[in-house]
Amino acid sequence: MVEKDEDSEDKEAFAAYFEYNKVLRTWFVAFGVGGPALILVNGDVATALHQEQSLRLVAILFLAGAASQVIGSLINKISNWYIYKGTIDSSILQTRRHRFAEWLIEQFWIDIGIDLVTIVTFGLAVWKMIVIFGPAG
Repeated sequence: MVEKDEDSEDKEAFAAYFEYNKVLRTWFVAFGVGGPALILVNGDVATALHQEQSLRLVAILFLAGAASQVIGSLINKISNWYIYKGTIDSSILQTRRHRFAEWLIEQFWIDIGIDLVTIVTFGLAVWKMIVIFGPAG
């Protein structure tokens, strides 16, 4: 039996996580752009949503989902910049900003929370559209 070293397993696990993360982000971008684009491009959709007094709600839900992803990306970008900066400038390692950045990148619940906000807001927007445009709508 061939044993894998822990470093190899860690890299494989992270690679799998990273790939699923990219796929999820791609879906979020597709929904975040596609939903509002459908409303803007298709006058019938916009008119029907307006007549049902749901246009503003659906637009806000799509924008809230997209905004939550932008905020999450900004948090991750800034945090990871401080981590990177610490690798090239050791004087930053003892600063509060660097320690806070280290703490932030270890908080998986923040990413999950942001993703849940996105899923719920996009889901509600899609549900509202299904109710309006479905066969019984």
